[in-house]
Amino acid sequence: MTTTPNTLENPSRRAAMRRLGLAVATAYIVPEIVMLSGARASSSASGSGSFVTPPTPPTAPSDVDIIEADVQESDTCQKATASEVNQPISISQSDFDRAQESVKAGYAKPLQAIWPNFSSNYSGKVIGIEFTGFRWRPRYRFKAISADGHLETVIVSARTGLIEKIVGC
Repeated sequence: MTTTPNTLENPSRRAAMRRLGLAVATAYIVPEIVMLSGARASSSASGSGSFVTPPTPPTAPSDVDIIEADVQESDTCQKATASEVNQPISISQSDFDRAQESVKAGYAKPLQAIWPNFSSNYSGKVIGIEFTGFRWRPRYRFKAISADGHLETVIVSARTGLIEKIVGC
């Protein structure tokens, strides 16, 4: 059996694997390192390296008005029943979680920041709270009983705290 010398045209198995490993490292790892070092250089050039830019809100889908319709079928004009009048304020766990996520992401204000302005501008009794929207148009929907005893839905912007619409009688 004759052995051929290890040359560039006829490398040993170990030499071929080493070359393959170097090629993979060059192709996949080096661009990542260059990108990370470029990002590090750009963040340190802007002053303090600890500044974090806020997230950019994504663009709304084209059918956002249909998805987040202000008025729903349950917002019809009807007289409040005695059980609704005595009902405590409630919010579902899923609405609460979505509101918390929106507040953490900076898209909405927390309910306790909106409540003082809302309660000074609306005289009805709130019996339920919903959170609609998330990024594009976050809103709190207060189910309330007006001063004359009718069910109303008061739609409040979660960004500004201003009453956008009152649906009902």
